[in-house]
Amino acid sequence: MLLYLGIALAAVTTVWIGWNLTLDALWQPTDRETVRRILFLAGVKEGESLVDLGCGDGRIVVAAAREFGAYATGIEIDPVRVLWGKAWILLTGLSSRVRVIWGNMYSADLSGADVVILFLSPKANLRLQDRLRRELKPEARIVSYYHPMWGWTPEEIGEAKAGYPIYLYRIPEDV
Repeated sequence: MLLYLGIALAAVTTVWIGWNLTLDALWQPTDRETVRRILFLAGVKEGESLVDLGCGDGRIVVAAAREFGAYATGIEIDPVRVLWGKAWILLTGLSSRVRVIWGNMYSADLSGADVVILFLSPKANLRLQDRLRRELKPEARIVSYYHPMWGWTPEEIGEAKAGYPIYLYRIPEDV
């Protein structure tokens, strides 16, 4: 019986890992110091709306609500990470300010966001650029960790704990 359980678990794990490799961004946990640097660079203010596209386990949205007073939404396509994020939110008591949604970042509603966080791939950033310009309100901030937005000029470039760049962009008034 244990042998069959082990084989089933190995098969599910293999399928899950294989599926994750097909996504536009692989999950890499972001350390707490870098999360704080991302949120400080974004200038997150109490009561603002923050969206983290590809939020993984929800650590950025939890920190945005807990430390900065934001209303934060994470969009994640991996159902295992969504469940993990929802459990974490319940444990922190932040469910009135934070949510993680199982969904596709390419179709998520961004219209009310003051801040959008990206820790994706260059391909994903490129795919999102036009949509961010169209859907975000003027002066909304976009922070991309590690990968720049091609053809955009960052307003500021910060540095993560490990030395990687954190790019801050702002939607101009004339879009």
